[in-house]
Amino acid sequence: MKPQTGKHVCQVAFTALDAAGLREWYANVFGLVRSGKILFFPPSTERVQGVPGAWEKTSWLLDQQDYFQLEFFSFLSPRTRLRPADWRPCDIGYNMVGIAVSDFDQVLRNVGAFSGIQPPPVSGEAGERRAVVADPEGNLVEILERDPITRVEGMNTTIVRPEVPAVVRTMRAVVPSLAEAREDFVGAMGLEVVEGFQLHDASDEALWGLEGAEAETLVLRSDNFLLELVQYSSPESRPWPEGYRLSDQGFMNIALGYRDNRDYDASFDRATRNGMTPNGKVADIGVFRVMYVNGSNGFSVEMLNARRFLWWVSGFSSHEPYVQCETWIRAPAGEVWSRLTDHAGLGDWSLFTGRVLRQGREQPNGMGCIRELTAAGMRITEEVTAWEEGAHYSYQLRTGAPFSKHQGDVFVFEQDGVTRVRWAVRFESWIPFTGRITAWLLQRVFTRALESLKRQLER
Repeated sequence: MKPQTGKHVCQVAFTALDAAGLREWYANVFGLVRSGKILFFPPSTERVQGVPGAWEKTSWLLDQQDYFQLEFFSFLSPRTRLRPADWRPCDIGYNMVGIAVSDFDQVLRNVGAFSGIQPPPVSGEAGERRAVVADPEGNLVEILERDPITRVEGMNTTIVRPEVPAVVRTMRAVVPSLAEAREDFVGAMGLEVVEGFQLHDASDEALWGLEGAEAETLVLRSDNFLLELVQYSSPESRPWPEGYRLSDQGFMNIALGYRDNRDYDASFDRATRNGMTPNGKVADIGVFRVMYVNGSNGFSVEMLNARRFLWWVSGFSSHEPYVQCETWIRAPAGEVWSRLTDHAGLGDWSLFTGRVLRQGREQPNGMGCIRELTAAGMRITEEVTAWEEGAHYSYQLRTGAPFSKHQGDVFVFEQDGVTRVRWAVRFESWIPFTGRITAWLLQRVFTRALESLKRQLER
């Protein structure tokens, strides 16, 4: 297997008129996790981004993978300029993000529900389907049924949040010169060329309204992400709008993420020695070490070392009430699965006593099953809403707890005779300011429950 490249794409950033609204659209359509919010202000933002007098509100979303976020900027100053009314997907710039999803049909339904439009046309056979939509601010999004990095040998497909039903994997950038863009992204930034591989061909141009277009492409990779460089010969690409700044509406840039100062400094030195122009001296404010650099074609790339212990500030950890518990059990996966899905037997290893109110449609404990849980005066009903035999089930709260939204997921993975169990719950509380406290309590309850199950199965 080809070794993984050391480069990691940790962010795709947007500049939006309504960043909060745009973030909600991506959260609702793709099921992404809400992270933090922050206000950035001069002089640090001006120095890092190269935007004079920049004041901006910033918020984030998380997907399935570690050390990655979607970032949403709303500039208070300077005023964000609208994308040109005659903008085309063949014009110069970062032009389309690609998101792989666990339930393709559900995401198409979500697009209709949260955009007020008909679901888009679909291309490809079952398991390989794709569709392209515009988000509420006109940014193109490719919805992918298959994770495209699984088609490239040696890439890092590790998932840390399998309960999140989407992962951001690609960016399409239209460039005036493939040769110059290759020097910027490969020679300077250290991405690798994926030889003999295409994300799209000429027939795909119709998906974004450019049927008959002619272009050359080059696909680059980090360890977790694909960057598709495209040079159009027909129609001719228009350049960046006159006076273009990162505060203009659209995709802002991508970010390369580093995990220590040594790697960051070596990479920054390589980038600047090979033609990338920084906006200023690297900024280090403790939370992160950061600087934006610019290529010969005008493309911005953020270079970021976000310190892990402060991810709650920099938006790489959840700010939603989110419970995540895992344990390893030295027992066969089938036996573990059988105990986890015995709803009536939950009281044998957890705080809750369970009973089945209605059996599932195909399996008694499976999809459609409604269970009742009781403990300490509480009486809760939950419905099983997804079922993958032997591997995963989802459930949602129906009555009995102060949650306006609730999604629970239980996963079972077997490796080398040992079984990993993951139990994750995301929710919103309708009692103000109680979400974090409730999550903390549930974390303790679920952790103790899994410890009890582990002890019983390992005897």
